[in-house]
Amino acid sequence: MIILIILSSKINVIEQYSINQTTNITPVDVERYASESIGIILPVLLISFLIFMLTVLVKHFLDFRLKNKMIDKGVSEHLSTYLFNKNDQDRNIIKLAILFCGIGTGLIFTHLTRPVNIHSLAIMAFSIGLSYFAYFFYLRKQDK
Repeated sequence: MIILIILSSKINVIEQYSINQTTNITPVDVERYASESIGIILPVLLISFLIFMLTVLVKHFLDFRLKNKMIDKGVSEHLSTYLFNKNDQDRNIIKLAILFCGIGTGLIFTHLTRPVNIHSLAIMAFSIGLSYFAYFFYLRKQDK
C-alpha cells in the first residue's frame, strides 16, 4: 500500500514534468517529494499499527484473566474454554501481526541498502520467511 502511494506520487510528478516542461521540475524534486510523502505517511501508519497491536494485546490479556477468574469461581475448565474458543481468529490476528512486522523489517532493510535491485527481493523474501518461521514457533508454543 505504501509502495503504491509512493509510486503514484512519483508518477504524478513525472506526468506534471512531461505535460508542462516549462516548469523546472527535476528528478531531484521527484525524489524530495517522495521522501516527504514517506515522512508523513510512515509515522501515521506506524502509530496506527502500534495502537492496534496494543488493543489486541490488552484484549488477549483481559480474556486470559477473565477465563482464570471463571475457573477459580468454579466454572468448569471445559465450559470456560468453550466460551473463549476464539483460537482460529486469534491465530489469524497474530499471524498477520507477525507477517506485517516481517514485511516492515524487510522494507526498512531494503530502504537502508539502496539502490533497489535484486538484493532487495532477497531481503524481502528472507524477512517474510523469518516472520513465518516466528509464527511457526508461536504455534508450537501455543500447542504445548
